[in-house]
Amino acid sequence: MFKSRDTSVSVPKTRGRLRFRITLSIALLALAVSCVLATGLGAVPIGLDEMWGTLTVPSADWTMNQVIFAEVRVPRVLTGIAVGAGLALSGLVLQITLRNDLAEPYLLGISSGASVGAVAVLIFGLALALPVAAFITGLLALFITLLISGFSGRVTVYRVILAGVAVSALFSAVTSLMIFSAPQTDSYRQVLHWIIGSLSSASWESSAISGATLLVFGGVLIGLTRLLEIFQLDDAEITGLGINTPLARGILMSLAALLAAGMVSVSGAIGFVGLMVPHVARTFARSSVSHQAILSVVFGAILLVLADTVARLVILPEELPVGIATSILGAIALCIIMGRKTRRKGV
Repeated sequence: MFKSRDTSVSVPKTRGRLRFRITLSIALLALAVSCVLATGLGAVPIGLDEMWGTLTVPSADWTMNQVIFAEVRVPRVLTGIAVGAGLALSGLVLQITLRNDLAEPYLLGISSGASVGAVAVLIFGLALALPVAAFITGLLALFITLLISGFSGRVTVYRVILAGVAVSALFSAVTSLMIFSAPQTDSYRQVLHWIIGSLSSASWESSAISGATLLVFGGVLIGLTRLLEIFQLDDAEITGLGINTPLARGILMSLAALLAAGMVSVSGAIGFVGLMVPHVARTFARSSVSHQAILSVVFGAILLVLADTVARLVILPEELPVGIATSILGAIALCIIMGRKTRRKGV
């Protein structure tokens, strides 16, 4: 006598994989379109024929528009893709490991720490490249946060959040003190753009730094999605599986923070990307953390490329820092998230 096959579990999983593949395909197409728009639109419009010409014509024969395309627009878009993807993935990892839907990369004090190094270079002429100085001070802030929260002992959610808030306040105060005590120079506009977050200084160097950071730390985090899946359980259940929960949480948070630090070092403090995007990714891949991670990477890239394009176009010939655009979107998203949580709880 033959037994009927139970498809109650396999059917939802198959539907989930199909939905993920369709969503990913559409998202990749949207990213490609966003990149074409971002490279073509601006104070100097660039046509598709001119873009193609940079591939077929020797660089010595490029027109001014082709030079702008190859040396300004393309590295800016590539930097935006890497930064958006990195911040979104970092935010997803922190929200899962800290079990806090409002967690984002700057929760660990990285942004405030990086600002200290960047401002020191811009105002006082510190003898370091700006991305290097920002990365070093961002890591310093991370180290202090983990030290306070008890990295060597028990890393708990509340200790990390409180430590991050304290370290952010400390480094923000140091940044404000440097700006206040520095002589009046033309660097204040640069400082403002960096603190708010901007891709206006993007170059091939910044795209290489952000791209390498995404490949290294982002690749490791995506490879650890099975471990992230486990963090959907309670700490007691995770420990029951033979996993050192505080150590695993500390490692995942450190990798997420290193990823965010690399992005902040080239773009400044672009906020809310790491907060918004993981929530969107979860709506399309609720049951799979690996799918959420991949979608977060693609959605984050789309968001930042489009936000930067809008920021460049809204007040031509000037441009707004992209951090302003993402902050406006982030404030709206935060209200929506809080509203949804309130309705679920029936408060």
